[in-house]
Amino acid sequence: MPRLKIAVIGGGPGGLSAAQFIQEAGHQAVVFERENRIGGKSFSFSSGDAFNEMGTCYTTRQHVVVKRWMKAHGITLKRLGEARYDDAPVVDYVKSGAGAPLPVQALKFLKAAGRLRKAMAADPANPAVRAEAALTVDAWLARLKLPKLDLAMHRILPAQGYGYAQEVTIGQTVQWLDFDILISGVLNDMHMPVEGWSEFWTRFSKRFDIRLDARIDHIERTEEGVTLITGGAAERFDAVISTVPMDEFAKLTDLLPAELAVLEGVEWQNYTTTLVSSKNWFKGAQVHGYSRACKDPSLRGAMLGSRREGDVMEDGAHLYVTGQFSNGELTPAELREILEADLQRLGVEVETLIYARTWKYFPQYRTDAVADGLFTAMAEAQGGKRTWFSGATFSHELVSSVTARSQASVRDMVRRVS
Repeated sequence: MPRLKIAVIGGGPGGLSAAQFIQEAGHQAVVFERENRIGGKSFSFSSGDAFNEMGTCYTTRQHVVVKRWMKAHGITLKRLGEARYDDAPVVDYVKSGAGAPLPVQALKFLKAAGRLRKAMAADPANPAVRAEAALTVDAWLARLKLPKLDLAMHRILPAQGYGYAQEVTIGQTVQWLDFDILISGVLNDMHMPVEGWSEFWTRFSKRFDIRLDARIDHIERTEEGVTLITGGAAERFDAVISTVPMDEFAKLTDLLPAELAVLEGVEWQNYTTTLVSSKNWFKGAQVHGYSRACKDPSLRGAMLGSRREGDVMEDGAHLYVTGQFSNGELTPAELREILEADLQRLGVEVETLIYARTWKYFPQYRTDAVADGLFTAMAEAQGGKRTWFSGATFSHELVSSVTARSQASVRDMVRRVS
């Protein structure tokens, strides 16, 4: 097999995992990252001698491949501390819902989700399948009479930045939410890297050819190859894998019809994390979620959850990371005002708002686009003019999902290009 030279756009988890799979297949990967660092939304912010995860923060039972990589690179994992919801254990919050016992509802959910997932893969053009996939999560759960799972979605979706159950389609959700994720969320079986996500990706990527501060001017694509023009210089590749949002990829080249359908079918959300210090906030559980914000999309901008960090400031204050849906209509000043009001409502005395970072986070699939065949367009987009896709748009924000998508894309690319 001839050795292929593959361009990878984006140095986040999607691009770095793609580079790994390309190398494992015996080919050459060149990663183009426009920022001066790698890791994307895996970002460990330094605060004095300590660091805090302002983006990716945990692994679940689904992160099998990623955990194997972490072990190989000397990264140790520690279990996330107790998670509470409205100041009660998460599992108790979920069990407070009506209907059959939680195990019964969970099994019914997993069976129905698996059936829909298989139907979407086997018969994506079926109008009935598309119509079901386009239902919002809460409408789908109501149809199945699963009120306890509706409460579980507060912890699994908005509290972690994955949209509201009233807005996210079930077709998008079942693509990543399986047994391992459900159990990890309900039982809080999640772990964080002791050395930090940024350190992990730094160690992981040392063997790769990575071009930082790489501003791509244009991408020329044909059925024979791909040329990237960066800083006026042209470099030819056998294929390209893009892991950046489609609207950013669209600035670099003319889109094919399937790629255009993906662009129009996805609405990116914004998520803001803020590092806060306080002397009187919670010190028992490590994670808190708040149903007030998670249940009501009209309260967009309200604090969805918070996580206590292990570090203590010199003045005795503890550090906490909070999360808010922000989107374009809320300015940083407005978000800060909302956050301060929510903290005051909880009786929290804030010492300092240390750092805030707004992420382009969670590509929410439009309900009408799903009904019109968005998943078919995503499949058809793979391989057009020697271009493949990974990243959150084609999988999910979870690193485990992104990694699985990168592996599938690389396998398909090697099979079709070689």
